[in-house]
Amino acid sequence: MCRDISFHSEIQVVTRDFQGIQVSPDVARHPDEMVHVTCEILPNYPIVVQKQGLHLVNMSWGVIPVYENDPKQRQIRRRNMVNAQSERILADKRSYWYKMRNNRCLIPTTGIFEHQKVAGFKNKIPYHVSEKGRDGFYVPALYQVSQEVDQETGELFKFPTFTMITRSSNDVMTWIHNDGDNKHRMPLFLTPEMEQAWIREDLSEGEMAEIFNYSIPEEKLDFYPVFSIRGGKPHPEGKLKDAFYDWGGKVPKYDGGFYGSQPQTALF
Repeated sequence: MCRDISFHSEIQVVTRDFQGIQVSPDVARHPDEMVHVTCEILPNYPIVVQKQGLHLVNMSWGVIPVYENDPKQRQIRRRNMVNAQSERILADKRSYWYKMRNNRCLIPTTGIFEHQKVAGFKNKIPYHVSEKGRDGFYVPALYQVSQEVDQETGELFKFPTFTMITRSSNDVMTWIHNDGDNKHRMPLFLTPEMEQAWIREDLSEGEMAEIFNYSIPEEKLDFYPVFSIRGGKPHPEGKLKDAFYDWGGKVPKYDGGFYGSQPQTALF
């Protein structure tokens, strides 16, 4: 599962890539606040959605299981609904995700984080992974707008939530994501053309299946280790959480080679 992402950029990267998109006034705009975003807190995040025109709106990460009536159980189950396996969306017509297949959206990001188990380290080492040559890319997702009840006032309100789509990993992501119950998975990285196609209202199931079958070549990904991203432990060098950190040179390199490109310090 992918549970940590980064949007270390200004919102203009989205308005550049999606001409004419309408930006909701409450979306996050300050890059330092979104260097690391984890699904563990079920956060709000700016999402690109096509609904009578393109919109950038806040949605909450983790789809609400509307079939669960108990509010506490809903929150517990939500934490297992932050990712959707691409293999199940069309193949399993009984799945929750199949019912949502036409509610397509995109997650703007400058990188995702994944953890690697490394011999000699008590904790897993986080890696920052991005698409090479791009200052921003978009991970496909599904969204849901459910009707919820305010537990204090009893008032009804609409609540949009989303889930990130994942697939089996390519070789380099298999090397990074090498441990845990959901090892050897990665976000469904796409080409720019596929990203644009994903939110077309007339996308057919056949075209959707082609997108799900796409596995990004490893040479199109940049990756490097970073310092611990969860918890309040500060970076030893005072840098942000998406900055390169070599762990004293003790972490392995992929096939004995080099890491990907170093991160950009500023995009705008």
